[in-house]
Amino acid sequence: MKISKLLVSGAMALFFVLSAIQPCQACVGRILKLALIQAPDQQVAGAILAVFINERTGTTVEIVPCNDIRECEEKIKSGDADLMIDYLAIAGMRVKGVESAKNDQEIYGLVKQYYLHNYSMVWLKPFGYHGPMAKDGSMTKIKPSLAVPVTTTRILDQFPVLDRVINKLSGRLDDDTMQKLIKDSKMGKDRSVIKKFLKDNHLI
Repeated sequence: MKISKLLVSGAMALFFVLSAIQPCQACVGRILKLALIQAPDQQVAGAILAVFINERTGTTVEIVPCNDIRECEEKIKSGDADLMIDYLAIAGMRVKGVESAKNDQEIYGLVKQYYLHNYSMVWLKPFGYHGPMAKDGSMTKIKPSLAVPVTTTRILDQFPVLDRVINKLSGRLDDDTMQKLIKDSKMGKDRSVIKKFLKDNHLI
């Protein structure tokens, strides 16, 4: 009787382990396209996403160069890209009610709802830093605002754990950290610096 119970318990434990692993296995060997502009913070955040997603899921991230945020957004809508990094102030210009919002949290809620309802685009949790940034890590003439990874409901259906993986980066990239990474990683080109950042934060 005890042996039977142990076998049942073992089988159940194995089932739950396999259930937890299965979503990640569904991502192994696949490709995600990340639309980025040339802003240094995008190059660094893009490198972090590429390394982190690959390390955690086995999915390869390919970069799709864009001239501006609007082009990134259009590529997401058309399916020519799967991920992008947007900014709260830039996206908020198209959303009604933002002008009366009291803080970033309210703006984020309005923008998130607008894009999900109108374009099936999903705003994940903000990284923590403000952008876009210039090459020296300073802010550009565009009003600096929170940088946010954005994808679509279609992609999240195809990559079941992607939102949970990316959201682990939330709050890990403040302005000072981003400015340091821009310099140390040569705008994301030195992947050893990117990997060290992820390891130091116990993300990989």
